[in-house]
Amino acid sequence: MVTVQLRHNDVTVARLPDTVAFDTVTEPRPQLLALLEESDCRHLVLDMSSIDYFDSSGLAMLLGVRHRSRAAGAALTLAAPPPLISRMLDITQAITILTVAPSVHEALDTRHRTRRDDVQGADLG
Repeated sequence: MVTVQLRHNDVTVARLPDTVAFDTVTEPRPQLLALLEESDCRHLVLDMSSIDYFDSSGLAMLLGVRHRSRAAGAALTLAAPPPLISRMLDITQAITILTVAPSVHEALDTRHRTRRDDVQGADLG
């Protein structure tokens, strides 16, 4: 179950469940899409810090939610992904299209809402 942690102005912070996998992904997906459909949600931050198990179905769900967020004109930021999920994002190159922040706090700070490739480009300068 997705737990809404914060709603402030046009930002919603939601915590994903402990397990996001093939047999559980059908529950959070419609909940996340419903949050995006709320007229005042312009930035959805997904707190991933409590996830214990995450598989490719979870990644597919995140990519689908990203697609819907863009269609709705909303930003999507993944916050505090555990190391195993960060590695999956790197290996699959999903990191190049998903916005990731090291913490919810930093996800809410617009200066930190950048994709990894944008951050790497800034490091080269």
